[in-house]
Amino acid sequence: MAGRDVDIACRCGNVTGRVSGVSPATGCRVTCHCKDCRAFATHVGAADILDGNGGFELFQTLPARLAFTSGVEHLRCLRLSPKGMMRWYAGCCGTPIGNTLAGSGWYFLSLAVVLVPEDQAAALGPNRGSFFAKDAPEGANPPADHGKWTLMSGAFGRHFAALCGLAPKGSPFFEGGRPVVEPEILTKEQRLKAEAV
Repeated sequence: MAGRDVDIACRCGNVTGRVSGVSPATGCRVTCHCKDCRAFATHVGAADILDGNGGFELFQTLPARLAFTSGVEHLRCLRLSPKGMMRWYAGCCGTPIGNTLAGSGWYFLSLAVVLVPEDQAAALGPNRGSFFAKDAPEGANPPADHGKWTLMSGAFGRHFAALCGLAPKGSPFFEGGRPVVEPEILTKEQRLKAEAV
């Protein structure tokens, strides 16, 4: 089944883009409750995008499906530790954009669902997984972990399809194998402060 193109925008509208060929077959919509996702959102001033259980909703797909149409000068990158994931956000307003692995050799993007207009979000399909319930904030009641196989098989399947030329390669976050902006690496003190919220 062919997917549809979906618009994205940060909360202030400076960073915009489009994700091509979106469907449940080309990505997987999930919610992560890990402390790293929460720390990321908190540090960039976007803790309000988390759901009532501290969950961060993401759409995992290929980075080549995303093309920015404006505001690339506002793109920022954060790493919670020197070897942590690359967490991208809009520096103009702190809206999370997504997570990638460190380097352009892995075709993997966890796109923040908050970027997608409500009237287009149905194209992402239903939420098919929930993870790291044990890391949810005190007093939260997230769903039990489920969907791990769907998540992992989809991520590896898309990556190898791209390697074999059966799916789009490339990434708007890397150029010549290097990130398009220098990542900020949090100090231990900054990370602990973000995790404490």
